[in-house]
Amino acid sequence: MYPNSPNIRLKLLTMDLVQNSIGSSTYQLQHSKEVIGINFSITSNEYYESKRSNIKIDIALKIQSFLYDNSKYADISDVIYKIERTYQIGQFIELYLNKTKIRKSDVIGYA
Repeated sequence: MYPNSPNIRLKLLTMDLVQNSIGSSTYQLQHSKEVIGINFSITSNEYYESKRSNIKIDIALKIQSFLYDNSKYADISDVIYKIERTYQIGQFIELYLNKTKIRKSDVIGYA
């Protein structure tokens, strides 16, 4: 694969935290959108900054800016990540993702 060519498929997820009838909180899917991105390595400065701010970054990727819809979660290979940080670079936006403990079966309306 050539450098900077699309190499990762993900779903951008918009979810709300709602309470069910017994008072426990659960996630409800509002919207999902499948996009293709470019996976890239986190620099040492970004790594140390994430350690300093106590936000662990597991994956960093770029997608075209017009595809991003301000979603706060992403599904990559059936693992749900929280989008911790975004950074606009021209026609691309960088997404910095942190792995969550949310499972697909925990989300109402997500098949």
